Amino acid sequence: LALFNTRFLRLCADADPRVRPLGYALRLWAGRQRLAGNRAGGGPLLTNYALTLLLVLFLQSRSPPVLPSVRRLRLLAGAQTPPPPLSEGPPTHFGASLLAEFFSYFGTLDLGGLLLSPLEGRALPRPPPESLGGLRPGPLTLQDPFELSHNVAANVTARTVSRFVRCCRDAARLCRGPEFLQKSRRGRPWGVMRLLQPGNAEGSPGKFLIPVPLRPPGGVGGVPQRQVSAALGFVLREVLGCGCEPEGGDTGTAGEPPPGAQCHRGRGTGGSRGEFGD
Repeated sequence: LALFNTRFLRLCADADPRVRPLGYALRLWAGRQRLAGNRAGGGPLLTNYALTLLLVLFLQSRSPPVLPSVRRLRLLAGAQTPPPPLSEGPPTHFGASLLAEFFSYFGTLDLGGLLLSPLEGRALPRPPPESLGGLRPGPLTLQDPFELSHNVAANVTARTVSRFVRCCRDAARLCRGPEFLQKSRRGRPWGVMRLLQPGNAEGSPGKFLIPVPLRPPGGVGGVPQRQVSAALGFVLREVLGCGCEPEGGDTGTAGEPPPGAQCHRGRGTGGSRGEFGD
């Protein structure tokens, strides 16, 4: 199975000249946002293999497809006549455009209710667990294209998936803005390089911090501190579009701002502590 996976990814990389650069860019972006790679305080992260399969699935789902589904490859392998080119159409999209479309695609999906299947080359409504053939569903259900009972993202938590979607939305918004489309007159990073900047860098342009001191355990007016933190976190993130980060490094629980949290609003592309763009 490992050999099949390696050959499949090599075939995908050779099928279209944009696949490799897209894969490199996504790995770098996900690493800078602390969504993939080493564990970094935000719970179990996406593996590079899972991130690569997300890219493959996205390219399979384009119209026309950039990459064929595994099922189509099987049909081609059994054909008696020479198979057609793997790419279903000419490369009408530049790599940067596909990168922006990747963020838009995953920023709009309800991942919790879908089965992402590179075998079929598309996102499917997730069937009941008893119909999955031993596949363990999760907040992100990404089926291995050959070992169909294996969810390659089974370790990823709902918190990480939610952060991945938010970061994709922020990146898609940046890709539509002047900082991505036009060269900076001030010599600042623009285009893909602007996108690949760390999303949680201290002192990043356009970001300011407002300390929000919370009282020690015991609550406010008899209300438990955890409920106060949850309500405050909801207002900051969902209503005001801000993010929260702790002064001391603790990220709190269930997305709540911990004691000594700071709220911020900036122009980042998302990060491990919930940074949002304007």
